[in-house]
Amino acid sequence: MTAAAPVSAPPLAKLDRAAIEAIRASGRHLLVQGAMGIHASDGLSGKVAACKGPRLVGVGTISAVVKSDDQLLREIRRAKAEARGGYVGLNLMAAINKAEFERYTRIAIEEKLSFIVQGAGISREIIKWCRAGGIPFAGIVSSGRLAAMYEKWGADFLVAEGSEAGGHIGDVDEPLPQLVREVLAHTKLPVVAAGGVVASDIPGYLEAGAAGVQLASRFLACSDGDVHPNFKAMHLGRTDDDIVLIKSCVKGMSARAVRNEFTEALAAGKAFPPVSKSWHYGPGGYHGRTQPCIECLAENICLCRESDFQESFCITDALLAAAVHGDVKNGLFYTGSSITRIPERDVDALPSVQELMASFEAVLAAAPAQRRAG
Repeated sequence: MTAAAPVSAPPLAKLDRAAIEAIRASGRHLLVQGAMGIHASDGLSGKVAACKGPRLVGVGTISAVVKSDDQLLREIRRAKAEARGGYVGLNLMAAINKAEFERYTRIAIEEKLSFIVQGAGISREIIKWCRAGGIPFAGIVSSGRLAAMYEKWGADFLVAEGSEAGGHIGDVDEPLPQLVREVLAHTKLPVVAAGGVVASDIPGYLEAGAAGVQLASRFLACSDGDVHPNFKAMHLGRTDDDIVLIKSCVKGMSARAVRNEFTEALAAGKAFPPVSKSWHYGPGGYHGRTQPCIECLAENICLCRESDFQESFCITDALLAAAVHGDVKNGLFYTGSSITRIPERDVDALPSVQELMASFEAVLAAAPAQRRAG
């Protein structure tokens, strides 16, 4: 592993069950920035983690999706430098190549991140690795049954992700309010509500018993972060007609994205085989894989690869086109249903992370008065 230069920064705090319970006992809750896509949420996690207000504690999450070791280490160490000793975790998908799944877990443990959160499949093995490495584990759940399983296996907290979420939602068809109630009924672990959440929704989920909420699309549409300005612009001024569910190359799962020429071509049955990614990973390729298909997904999961590239699409190409190149025609812009409720219409008017967090605090501060008025 090639190590990026270390940074001088306070160590990150562990976000385990005891820490969350202490935060709740102080009258505060978690405000989690959800990780999204390839580089889509880079540059956000440390800034969110540095925010600690009277009602909310910011929690940043880094996406490990298809990053080289150097790319991931740079992102982790930047976040640690910006977090001021706050909470920064790593999001992992069980559906990725097993070699990278293990590699990213090891990096998170070595870097002493605050937690690992994992979805897109189930891995009991990672919970054992986290326990051995002294890092808290959180499971992304879509049912009360899975929540109870994760509690039994030793998770520290859970993220209940409803059908309104962005990206892969699989067979999840349960609206978030209903899912949160179900999950809370099946576990005593702290639960974070995620999927289509905007500021005005926050008081309701906290009153229902959630330890916090997670927002992803809202943070993508802010002035901070590395994602291409066109990516941010694709989130603005959207209606329900601008959102579409596609059939992903990941086992044919349903996934939510912004409608564009790419999603229309997919719906018409057009295939998008992989192309060289040397422009992004260099001549050495992705972990030494220089072929157009870098085998980013676990075996027998990618429809494009399994069809010998005659069907579906290369997800890495599509996501890189969106986040790095800002290609509004050929990129894949995963998003949550909440983008229809983003008020800004111009990229230059987008708030910063700090301004967003302050607005969330203001919503919670106003909530008791609004209930009394109602």
